[in-house]
Amino acid sequence: MASKDKANDESPLSASEVAERFDKSPKGKIPKDLQSMLLPEPKPYKYKGIDAERDSQSDATPTAPMIPKWFEVSALPCREKLLIPPRVLLNGKDLRPLTVFNPEDRRIYNDISYPWGTICKVLTSSGSGSGVIVGPRHVLTASHVVDWSSNGGGTVEVHRSDGSVRAVTARVWFYTKVTGSVGWFELDEDYAVLVTADRIGDLFGWMGTRTYNSSWDDEPYWFNIGYPGSIGSALRPTFQRDKTLNEPWYDLGPARSMETHADLTPGNSGGPMFAFWSDGPYVVAVVSAEDTDENWCAGGSWLTKLVRHARDQDS
Repeated sequence: MASKDKANDESPLSASEVAERFDKSPKGKIPKDLQSMLLPEPKPYKYKGIDAERDSQSDATPTAPMIPKWFEVSALPCREKLLIPPRVLLNGKDLRPLTVFNPEDRRIYNDISYPWGTICKVLTSSGSGSGVIVGPRHVLTASHVVDWSSNGGGTVEVHRSDGSVRAVTARVWFYTKVTGSVGWFELDEDYAVLVTADRIGDLFGWMGTRTYNSSWDDEPYWFNIGYPGSIGSALRPTFQRDKTLNEPWYDLGPARSMETHADLTPGNSGGPMFAFWSDGPYVVAVVSAEDTDENWCAGGSWLTKLVRHARDQDS
């Protein structure tokens, strides 16, 4: 038990350590049996949500990332572009967005090197959100991104430089079906794992997951990637770096919420908050909601347990 706690207490790498360790050239070609996923996308079909067990004894040890040999590895995505939002006035004065903190830090990128190519756009009949590959067939997103009302055929679109690969959602694992606006009691559990018919993780690789530790509060370790609709109509992903997370003192239990000063608008929901450790990037939370002057994410040990449960049941 002590070894697990020690592993989870380990802090993320600094910016200089990330750049030194994760700038690599590709070392192989995409295997032929995985190249078929680059062909025309399949049609979506209906999926069935299944309630994950809330067993307190279930495994919450970190799930390790997978770095594919056939894609380049980079500490930052290429083609960074500074985004200057249009000036919006109300009665002659600047209108301050509730969920974007001046200055705007999000950048559009166009890069399929690892881990930047693991970001996904989650498409449903009710709209779109963001997600990230966390296993061979597993995409982590926010529960409120899932279209629970229609149980329609959802798809996952994996970011690519010159097109996209879509995979059909076959199953959903979750703790809470978060619908409509996100309430405080739902915020802590606002995550779900989509299981795809194709093994997209074998092609693009995946990020690991681990439980957030409050000793990391207010440290600028964290990256966020996603598809905000307010930037480029969510056609290209954006990234931001050097962000902080802060777990409130009053939030107890295996599911936790945490605030962040990351710039987040609709479409970012479900996108990962992650940092780099010595063996790769790990996700500790997903983007969930905003409340007046704060943005909020959902994490805790249940996030790690949910991913491990989904991977054990649907390998």
